[in-house]
Amino acid sequence: MHWPPDASVDTDPRHVFLDAHDVMARYGWGKTKGYQNLKDRSLVPPPVMTHPDRWRLDQLLAWEEKRMELAEAALKALVAPDREQATITDLLPQPKRRHRSA
Repeated sequence: MHWPPDASVDTDPRHVFLDAHDVMARYGWGKTKGYQNLKDRSLVPPPVMTHPDRWRLDQLLAWEEKRMELAEAALKALVAPDREQATITDLLPQPKRRHRSA
């Protein structure tokens, strides 16, 4: 299948399977970086079928949503942190040693 898949509006994403080339095209990854990313299970969900690898579109969509929510939460914490819970200095790396006050 070539990205974007030839699918009608009524096609259920649970029934759309993408191969490695389709997934790489979807995310704009080149061949080398794409295969590295597809092997990294902490980055991309595992394929639902192997030999040949196939990813279900609905699982990739859910993974995309989760990553967007995490990115939006991180951005919100950096741009407008809740003043009662955190300050910008709480988000910065803490010093290894604390200086004694003289």
